[in-house]
Amino acid sequence: MDLMKKLSAIAMCALTCSAAELGYFTKHDAGKEAFSFLSTFDSPRNAALEKSAAALPSTDPTITQLNPAAVTIASDKKRVAAFHWQTGEFAGNVGTLSYTTQFDKYIVQVSYNWSSVGTIEGYNELGEPTGKEYNPYSQLATATVAFPMKHIRFGATIKFASDFLTDESGDQTAMAAAFDWGLTWMSDTKNYGFSFVARDFGAMLRGYVKNNADKFYTPSQTFAFGGFLKPRSVPRLTLFAETDFPRYAEPDLNLGAEYALGEFFRIRGGFTRTWLDLSRDIKSLASSASRPDETNESRLFSLGLGYTSSLFAFDYAFSYLAESLGYEHRLGLRVEF
Repeated sequence: MDLMKKLSAIAMCALTCSAAELGYFTKHDAGKEAFSFLSTFDSPRNAALEKSAAALPSTDPTITQLNPAAVTIASDKKRVAAFHWQTGEFAGNVGTLSYTTQFDKYIVQVSYNWSSVGTIEGYNELGEPTGKEYNPYSQLATATVAFPMKHIRFGATIKFASDFLTDESGDQTAMAAAFDWGLTWMSDTKNYGFSFVARDFGAMLRGYVKNNADKFYTPSQTFAFGGFLKPRSVPRLTLFAETDFPRYAEPDLNLGAEYALGEFFRIRGGFTRTWLDLSRDIKSLASSASRPDETNESRLFSLGLGYTSSLFAFDYAFSYLAESLGYEHRLGLRVEF
């Protein structure tokens, strides 16, 4: 199968899944999702590739954010400790600490994630300042187990999240539990492969207010299908594609590419758009008089750089946000031993 046939197969799968999603999720209950911050703890590599790399196993332990089946450890290592941090318009102080190890054939990981957007000034329903200040704080703890085999890998993650918004009378810290699972398949040549992932399926354990009026709100409940390809004509290049189908939002398409500069350095780039946005863009280019309602991802594209040695790895990512909202920067460090 040549390069164009492989790319065409991935594109057809993405289009088919997108059409099927529109038939399966008929309500699109926008605004009914809780704990949306669960999907915001992007490592520099994941962000630079715009969450498109879930199909390719990686020694970057934060790949479990996309697919718990894709985490792996270098053959001469037993443990990995990782840290990443980000800042920007939507991330005053967001970070992740993780520890990954191997027991027999199983890979086990635990992580702690936190998100603080800083101080927010309060306003009433008329848009007037109230003089009150709030400091929302979100936390996520995860435990992952992955079982690698020759061609197929399976993994699962258990999540526990807490979300504090305000200390107003009657408010409380909301809590939720969620579950991810994923599969990957790779060819004999390891030049291409596919993945299927279910993310953030769970339930709210305690609501944001004490009367528990919102206790039935759930996390995103996202299905994702992706693939990767290493073209034989450009062996240092890896192409990624994934389409996500969240229960409470429009499906999106994520594309990414990673190129190896020698033995140690990697450059990365990614692009993301909702399928509805892509439809709107095509109609706009065709000067169509009718255009669907707009919807946007917070990021449009990202770029990144990675350095990996036998002892440690360093990653950086820069993201350009939609609607002139600014930029995000991410730094990551991991030590393998």
